[in-house]
Amino acid sequence: MSDGIFFFVVGPSGAGKDSLIDGAREVLSDFVFARRVVTRPHGSPGEDHEALNETEFARLDSQGEFLITWSAHGLRYGLRHDLLDALSRGHHVIANGSRAMIDVLSTRVPRLVVVDVNAPASVLAARILARGRETHDEVVKRVARQVEPTSADVEVLKVMNDTTLEQGIARFVAALRRATQPAPPSMRALKAKIAGEALNEAQYSGVFDDILALRYSDRDINAFLLHASQNLSDAEVLALAKVRCKLTPRIEWDEPILVDKHSMGGVPGSRITLIVVPVVAAFGLAMPKTSSRAITSAAGTADAMETVARVDLTSAEVRRCVSEARACIAWNGRLNHSLIDDRINAFTRPLGLDSNRWSVASILSKKWSAGSTHVIIDLPYGPHAKLKDELEARTLGNLFEYVAAGLGLHVKAMVTDGSSPIGRGIGPALEVRDVKQVLDNDPSAPADLREKALRFAAEILAWAPAVGTVSKGRQIAESLLSSGRARIAFESIVDSQGRRVPPVSVGNFVQTVVAQQGGIVSSIDGWAIAGIARKAGAPTDLGAGVDLLATVGQYVEPGDGLFHIYGADEGLVSAAALLARTTRTHEICVERMNSAPFPSA
Repeated sequence: MSDGIFFFVVGPSGAGKDSLIDGAREVLSDFVFARRVVTRPHGSPGEDHEALNETEFARLDSQGEFLITWSAHGLRYGLRHDLLDALSRGHHVIANGSRAMIDVLSTRVPRLVVVDVNAPASVLAARILARGRETHDEVVKRVARQVEPTSADVEVLKVMNDTTLEQGIARFVAALRRATQPAPPSMRALKAKIAGEALNEAQYSGVFDDILALRYSDRDINAFLLHASQNLSDAEVLALAKVRCKLTPRIEWDEPILVDKHSMGGVPGSRITLIVVPVVAAFGLAMPKTSSRAITSAAGTADAMETVARVDLTSAEVRRCVSEARACIAWNGRLNHSLIDDRINAFTRPLGLDSNRWSVASILSKKWSAGSTHVIIDLPYGPHAKLKDELEARTLGNLFEYVAAGLGLHVKAMVTDGSSPIGRGIGPALEVRDVKQVLDNDPSAPADLREKALRFAAEILAWAPAVGTVSKGRQIAESLLSSGRARIAFESIVDSQGRRVPPVSVGNFVQTVVAQQGGIVSSIDGWAIAGIARKAGAPTDLGAGVDLLATVGQYVEPGDGLFHIYGADEGLVSAAALLARTTRTHEICVERMNSAPFPSA
């Protein structure tokens, strides 16, 4: 018989630990519920405990009668040593305890599982106030108290007790039951990946099935994702993509060609999708474009499109838009959202881990599930882009094309210069302003934005049998743009998705950052500029952002404007301007005539 599990229940005051444990006692008859020894008189409010005075407690402690002891709120607490006997007989033990004792307890029981019960701060405060033992100020301080993280490598089950007692007990019991289940069928494969081995399609399928069925602990999932995101062979990326395709039903279209585009991102501005899609739609190819919102940048494609139209479309609405306008530019959150991706992003992004190879499987499986047949991938590289150099971009491009072939997709990977922002506006409304200037053939439209959009549109149009070559695709794209047909197609897409009236305009508050000395603009730190735009409120404030006034290679005099900062909140705009003026890492780099760099903002 194997040893039982010691479930150590912790959580802040007001989380409801005692109530959940009492509720579980009525359901989990096969568990042992530890009765704590407390230096508090018998019959006192709270849990049913074994009451001892300080002298008797100290005597038992000196005789080794306790498994662990701790002090809190002027009282001493203990759990008796005989709980180990219950564990050795295969019984699972539940004990209410102190987070501070996790490290010690982990060395004294065969298997420790911490059950972390919690609730939002507002709920905790309301529950504590209802007890009537503390003042409002005391409660606020208690709820705001920070808890030191444990250093022990133990399994942690998180239980949110923020609604009814019945639901809290159900969650609590379900978490305990899951932890006592036999190891998931795919555990051997998961451990093999953690050990650095390569997995095949069947093994990844098993692991994903068990993750989605909630058969793994957070610790197991995080360990798997760490190794899977950092160590994937080409064959494994294809296997992952195939497994993900099986998990999501494919949308079938009555179209010989269904095109799409994706960018690895990291370049501010570069809102070419809002130009490419209407050009392609004006030609007649179907292009239901699904895009993400910004995560670390100042704007995503969906954020930009949201300034003029609805983007939270359902699959039925996407079909209608394609029928009416041959295209859409929708948010992917309602269409092919991935819980697995949510999990890995929450794990890898705070640690700055590179998950580009994992992203290949994620991106292509989503394109496959959306029904795409032909996809173009933008791989910008540069010092502040996600891909740092041309070699990294080309290597990833080769992987995209290899995996796509394995899924039966036509994919072309395009390596592009991501060293500077594309266009002038950085932020949703500002980027759409640039897009409209290009669609309107405005002489003041950003030439780099127009050129990149035409380049990608030409590659897509070349897939049409009636076109066949990129050079002919370029001619057609230029004609569709210059004739205004692309602009008409854009308005048709907006109307089909649901026009926003009025559209979001650029923020009312503005501050200008100027050059401190004369010189030539040698480079523009796009990441820094995006940071300033986010400081001003973008992308939450769709009208916030940065409008570049200077371009690379341009000579500027002292006092010349380098960029405007816009936003709806005067305080945020001022804070963004202060950031731009005082932080060297958040400046446009201007090269002096003697080649020595100096702070320009």
